[in-house]
Amino acid sequence: MEKFKEYNQEQGIFRTIIPGELLEVDHPARIIDRVVERLDLEELYNEYSEEGCPAYHPKMMLKVLFYSYMTGMMSCRGMWDNLKYRADYIFLSGDQVPDFRTINRFRQTARQSLKKLFTQIVMICVEIDLVDFQYLAIDGQKIQANANYRKSTNKKRYTRTVKKVQEGMEKLLSEEINDDFTEDHRNKKLSTLQKQKEILDEYQQIIDAMDESDTINLTDNEAKIMNHKNGTKLPSYNHQSAVDGKHGITVAVQTTTEAFDHGHHLLPLVDQAKENTGGQFQRVMADSGFCDFERLIEIQRREEEYYLPDRDYQKKYTKNHLFTQQQFSQNERGDWMCPAGREMKSKGMITRKDGVSISLFIGQGCGNCELKPRCTKGKNRQIGIDARVQYRQRMRERLQTDRGRLIYSKRQAIVESPHGHDQKNIGWKQHHLRGVKNAACEFMLIRIGSNLGKIARYGAQSLCKIAPQFS
Repeated sequence: MEKFKEYNQEQGIFRTIIPGELLEVDHPARIIDRVVERLDLEELYNEYSEEGCPAYHPKMMLKVLFYSYMTGMMSCRGMWDNLKYRADYIFLSGDQVPDFRTINRFRQTARQSLKKLFTQIVMICVEIDLVDFQYLAIDGQKIQANANYRKSTNKKRYTRTVKKVQEGMEKLLSEEINDDFTEDHRNKKLSTLQKQKEILDEYQQIIDAMDESDTINLTDNEAKIMNHKNGTKLPSYNHQSAVDGKHGITVAVQTTTEAFDHGHHLLPLVDQAKENTGGQFQRVMADSGFCDFERLIEIQRREEEYYLPDRDYQKKYTKNHLFTQQQFSQNERGDWMCPAGREMKSKGMITRKDGVSISLFIGQGCGNCELKPRCTKGKNRQIGIDARVQYRQRMRERLQTDRGRLIYSKRQAIVESPHGHDQKNIGWKQHHLRGVKNAACEFMLIRIGSNLGKIARYGAQSLCKIAPQFS
């Protein structure tokens, strides 16, 4: 009797594979499959022509794309490899293997439909009770563009580079041919410089229209230089999310080329969240970047309860270690008092170019005040009070209550954890695509993937009870 079974790596193997039986019942790929089966893909179908060879089914391609972004696979070549060897991909594709070019073309084709698909997935989250409308937290994150910082230039550097390339070409043409400097060697160098000049010429009109202080990246000219938390300056895009507090479902997104979050970004995100979910959020929280006087006035007419700290909230000193305006307060009579408790004298009012009135106040007895070194370097401390300061003060009072502190403390955990998931768990620290439209498409795919992950984790059983709506 043989001691071992026969072992032969050269022997052919024939095996029947049924994709639907490859995975366990609760595998995340099956959740993606069920979600996509519920989506209305009519708009995506209309992108295809009836002429030519039949295309891969958009439903299958969408399942592969969504699953890939959910698991952190953003490379089309990586998706292609997985379609050949991995059971979860074979299940989703039905053992079809579109190559990386086909996957990339589909991603471009699907870009026009992504917004509606994102909304439909959010509505599924609402339907299976993953959204409760109690808290809506808003924040932005900066992701490096698919471009090198060294390719960034301004008018002055661009002009210097063009001149350097032209001088290099002229020098090569004037240099005599010899044994050390052959004609073939010169032609190769000329070809390199000529290609560089052609690239520079393509940006000439854009450079001419720029201001002297503007910067442009020659690899991705829509990406702007932005400061990141680690102190680096990189060509990047700013992606903003509105996240529901129950399970962290992202209900609205937008992409901007502005380096900082601004007040005018806030309400469009809130309105988009309400439109995508069909519901009314009770409380909205955002950081100081989204707070300005215009928004503080406008939110008075809104149904939601807002929690927006201003940039000076909880600040005690300025960068040069002097008291901020936060330390100046009004007494019961409405007079402004300095940190030393002395009444300040009114110096009248000025009106800025934008029509805003500023009341000026000057300190009394500053020369003998023991707090002067921490208050002003001048003879007397002066402050300007915006006429709209009442709205800021009202918001500060709301934030300083026990209830306000409790509510606002939830913001960070709700909205910043998806950023950590993007950058740490799935490794999305730099874009794979170029241009603001493609960057927005990539971010929406990331957020669709994160929402699908939440469905797989928290709503799989509820989803299984719902029958597909579309075919």
